[in-house]
Amino acid sequence: MISTMLAQARKAADLIKKHRRDSVEIVSHMDADGLCAAAVISKALDRLDIKHNVKFVRMLYREVVDDLDPPGLTIFTDLGSSQLQNLRPKYQNHDVIIADHHEPTKSEGWRGLVHLNAHLHGLNGAHEISGAGMAYLVAREIDRANLDLSALGIVGAIGDVQDAWGKLRGYNREILSDGVSSGVLGQTTDLLLYGRHSRPLFKALEMFTDPFIPGVSNSPPGCTSMLRELDIPLKSDRGWRRLVDLSDSEKRRLATELIARAYTHVPEELVQYVPKLVIGEVYTLPREEERSLLRDADVFGTCLNATARQAQPLIGFEVAKGDRGTYYRATLNLLRQHRRRIAEGMEFIEETGLQRGARGYLQYFDGTGVIKEIFIGTIAGLTLGNQRCDPYKPLVGVVREDGMAKVSARCSKLLFLKGLDMGHAIREAAERVGGEGGGHAVACGAQIPEDKVSEFLEKFEELLIKQSF
Repeated sequence: MISTMLAQARKAADLIKKHRRDSVEIVSHMDADGLCAAAVISKALDRLDIKHNVKFVRMLYREVVDDLDPPGLTIFTDLGSSQLQNLRPKYQNHDVIIADHHEPTKSEGWRGLVHLNAHLHGLNGAHEISGAGMAYLVAREIDRANLDLSALGIVGAIGDVQDAWGKLRGYNREILSDGVSSGVLGQTTDLLLYGRHSRPLFKALEMFTDPFIPGVSNSPPGCTSMLRELDIPLKSDRGWRRLVDLSDSEKRRLATELIARAYTHVPEELVQYVPKLVIGEVYTLPREEERSLLRDADVFGTCLNATARQAQPLIGFEVAKGDRGTYYRATLNLLRQHRRRIAEGMEFIEETGLQRGARGYLQYFDGTGVIKEIFIGTIAGLTLGNQRCDPYKPLVGVVREDGMAKVSARCSKLLFLKGLDMGHAIREAAERVGGEGGGHAVACGAQIPEDKVSEFLEKFEELLIKQSF
């Protein structure tokens, strides 16, 4: 099946070359994976001197498609496969490439479509390859000189939490191999703390909440106290120590302690998954500056997401393409704004708390009038680590606007590893109430009629319970 996938990637590459003198447009998803996917295709087109435009959308809802204008060739990256029913009426008489990893709907009879999707070739797009990875396959078929773009394929995969097992799986490992061999990626085993190169160790520990570490997660005093007990200095003559500054012996002591503490908090049926959430593979971009936020693949993804959440995806797109000047400085500024918006959202959660679904399994909050729709997913994800939240139950955030409700759902990696797939459930629940939904097992979303929120939550909870028990 891999051979047929690569053949389809070659078909897409040939179609791109056919439109060398034509108008080309890239339409991509507005998250880290989508920005990386668009950057991969855009870089490949630049190297062919093919002029093109780039647009970013949150989802190809019907009203979004209505505003698009088909050029000679449209390349959809990190979306499109699950919205074929919305795209086909407008695009069926035009040349279209879809490079996506979300579960597709049927596309029989669409002659002008080159549909490159992991699921159509025996791969699970939720964890074996990302949207950026699918785009990379096309770029690699265009020219083997594009092997350096494998780094963006991995950043996109990490941005979509495809390393939830403690390492990348499936075809992601082929892309990783391309990156290592071409010198644009580094791979090693380490503690899975966010900001290994850029964040003080005690701060990285404080923010480590999946799994929750009693006495450490969300507790600066607890972090510093534990490090002193383990005889791990907080500072060196160079300043605050980071994870990368620790010796192997210090890392072993720290990992043992984190796992032992996590065991005391995690439900018994999830204990077996804890070690792979504390220790695993980490991925570095060695050509970035030593303390740069872009040196870690996971922090790179966060920076890109920050630009999208501030409705400035083109800034993150330029950074993904290689800008380390004006656009990178703008990204750092947007990241600071992003953190302020998140702090405001978390204050709202602290003040209002969470509500429970009718059957007590689902948790949710309504941020209408307080939290912007574009931040609802980020707030939901961070709320999983909040003391008001049960981290071992799914969480939904809702924002109502203009008669519609935007929904974002998140769950812990532990539930994901146990087998929970919210992406399937949210699509079915949304369709039952006249809306649209989809996404990944741990992070997904929907758009539904405002007056159907209660009915949606009830159906969504019911579907999740069927998976879990």
